[in-house]
Amino acid sequence: MHGSVQIQFKEYIHMNIWEAILQGIVQGFTEFLPVSSSGHVSLVQHFLGKNIEGAQAFTLFLHFGTLAAVFVVYRQIIWDLIVELCATIKDGAHDLWGLIRYGKGKFKPNASWKLTEMNETRRMGMLIIVSCMCAILLFVPVFGFLGLTTASGEEVKTMTDLSQYTSEDSDIIVEGLCLLVTGFLLLYATNAANRRRSTGDITDGEVTLKTAIIMGIGQCFATLPGLSRSGTTTSLGMIHRADKNKALQFSFIMGIPAVLAGNVLEIATMTDEQWDKFEVLPVLIGVIFAAVVGILSIFGLRWIVSNNKLNYFGYYCLAMGALVIIIAIIEKTTGCGNAVPAAELLGEVTSTDVSAADLVASLADVA
Repeated sequence: MHGSVQIQFKEYIHMNIWEAILQGIVQGFTEFLPVSSSGHVSLVQHFLGKNIEGAQAFTLFLHFGTLAAVFVVYRQIIWDLIVELCATIKDGAHDLWGLIRYGKGKFKPNASWKLTEMNETRRMGMLIIVSCMCAILLFVPVFGFLGLTTASGEEVKTMTDLSQYTSEDSDIIVEGLCLLVTGFLLLYATNAANRRRSTGDITDGEVTLKTAIIMGIGQCFATLPGLSRSGTTTSLGMIHRADKNKALQFSFIMGIPAVLAGNVLEIATMTDEQWDKFEVLPVLIGVIFAAVVGILSIFGLRWIVSNNKLNYFGYYCLAMGALVIIIAIIEKTTGCGNAVPAAELLGEVTSTDVSAADLVASLADVA
């Protein structure tokens, strides 16, 4: 009985401004640093007692802040890609019409469609499109055998469902495991690049078609909380011999259409119950802080990668992952879980469905 009352309390606790600022800072600081923003935001929500349905919705809106940061820092490259995309569409339409009208070999194409013969901007744009096409894996129903259901009662079937489930449940074991994976990837990629450099192998170069596909697949799995998107994709690029700085830049740019499309789709499919939990002012403040801190984080990560210091983040992720797993095990064995602080209960409970006796009993349980 007491446990059910605690759940009622959690449902009526609303996010205040300071919590929104904190989560915005965490999102901006960790979105680009290879430590997993979703994992850290999920942990903050867990320890603040905000790990309820709607938590993923708030995190989705925070991503718009960090997307704004990418647009600010890489505005010239993004503009060049947009201009080149328009030119590519124009050339494609011309060449397709010529092929239909005159047949192969009877007309001169406007452009070469081989990646190796494209200019750098067009080539990068085509590889970004290829990497984003891997996002279809997010909607392949391969997880139905797990028998899991989300907080809204829907069966977990796809990677998107699994990400939502792990973001909104009260168990942080997945965040811990994914942080460990992030740490191992960062250390392996750094060591591989260092070994090649120490043996005089300096063939690391452009992101290839194969590398773009692998980075795109990695981006799909990085929707899990604790698995860093930038860390996963950059590490996979480095492992497959892409130059570290070019892999990082490609990771940032390829994330724009994927994250933007994913967020818009998630927002479009939000339930009425999730919208009822939506609070405009905290979300707006969180987005602003995420954008400002995100800009600083991008410049910081560029310096870190250029100076071969990614391995420090690998050690951090391993340590944090181990700590989170230990805490998760303690919570499971003690049954304390995601307890809500008594002061928060007293100050923010607005439900009239809870009796005074239940309130006293629940406060005693929390204490």
